[in-house]
Amino acid sequence: MAAKITKSTTNGRRTTRAGSSRALPSEDPARPSAALREILDELEQMVEQLAERMLERYLASIPSYRALPDETLRQVREVNRKNLTGFIGALRRRQGPSDEELAFVRASASKRAREGVPLSALLQAYRLGAQLAWGQARELIGEDPVRLYEGLELATAVMHWVDVVSGAVAQAYLEEYERLSSDREAARRDFLDGIIGGALTDEEILARAEALGLDPAAATSIAIVGPADPSADDAVLRAVQHRLKTLAAELPAADRSLVVGRGPEIVIVFPAGPDALGDMQVGMRTLVERVGETLEVPVRAGIGRPRDSLAELAPCYREASIALAAARASSGAPTVSYGEMLIEELILRERGVSKRLATQLLEPLDAHPELKHTLVEYIEHGPSLPAVAKRLFLHPNTVSYRLSRIRDLTGRDPKTPAGIAELFLALRASQLLGAGP
Repeated sequence: MAAKITKSTTNGRRTTRAGSSRALPSEDPARPSAALREILDELEQMVEQLAERMLERYLASIPSYRALPDETLRQVREVNRKNLTGFIGALRRRQGPSDEELAFVRASASKRAREGVPLSALLQAYRLGAQLAWGQARELIGEDPVRLYEGLELATAVMHWVDVVSGAVAQAYLEEYERLSSDREAARRDFLDGIIGGALTDEEILARAEALGLDPAAATSIAIVGPADPSADDAVLRAVQHRLKTLAAELPAADRSLVVGRGPEIVIVFPAGPDALGDMQVGMRTLVERVGETLEVPVRAGIGRPRDSLAELAPCYREASIALAAARASSGAPTVSYGEMLIEELILRERGVSKRLATQLLEPLDAHPELKHTLVEYIEHGPSLPAVAKRLFLHPNTVSYRLSRIRDLTGRDPKTPAGIAELFLALRASQLLGAGP
């Protein structure tokens, strides 16, 4: 309820701020005074004009309002008119906004959210409207002491109205924005699932892509970004994904890209023309570094090869997944494009064969950890036996003996090119896939 102004009286006379006094008849405290009713009557006659002036003020001061279509601007003018009428009516009743009036401003705020008007711009419009309305009221009040005194109640009512209405506007806007965000995320996820699963027809891809701001006929690629350790604590995974989504808005061509949360990672569908792909690779490396440094959590990214259209993205997604797995298994570059790590990609594409190779060759060494350690050192620092022996603090003959034992247990001789190649692939497959069946 609008705050009431306490009027000091002396012997039935009301004293004004100017210090003069004027005899007034007793008035109903539930109704505004005669002077305030006069001001409201005069203000009511100017509602249409004020509603138009408010709209002009918005267009001059708020860039996002200048981008609205004519029909929306007509709706904004109508909102101004109803708010002015509602305010005047509420003050006549000596009450705050009614439930019906608040329902109206909430509905209007929800609509502005759907139209993409920023909340800050919407609240600025309400402030500008209140300033303009109060400025006009102040002119109507003039310098008459009694009207000036009643103007205090009017000013208090304006502040109260703006406070209550702004709160309702902000709440309705945020609720609608949250719903829209949830709906948009679901639409993005459904679209991504559809194109990588082959569940969408060409017509469906065309319609949904245009609705999401994508060019269905443009060269396109996929990047997958996530923590280096996807089994990390849930809180860490959520923090990484949230930060990745936030900073993904700064990537090249972000306005023509699609960002979707999928498990612990985010998937980015982006335009990948000749220049755009290089820009995205640079941007992706920067994104990975920034998130990793900010959260102190290692982050990795994999990028698939570009395809000519959105309908061909299913293999691109698989390539990006393989590149991400290669990046996670690598101690080198945190961002990998498909084709940069061929051995790892071969292992990851042929998972069944690679896992059987790792199991067959490395299981015999499980009971002999010293032999597996010697094999790793030999692959990384051989074939010089003295060099390997020095790293292991062993005699070269001991290293040679252990290599012979590895040959006997695995059936592959690490001193031959073919043998060392198979053993290397087995070790790499074990790192990428695990050594179990």
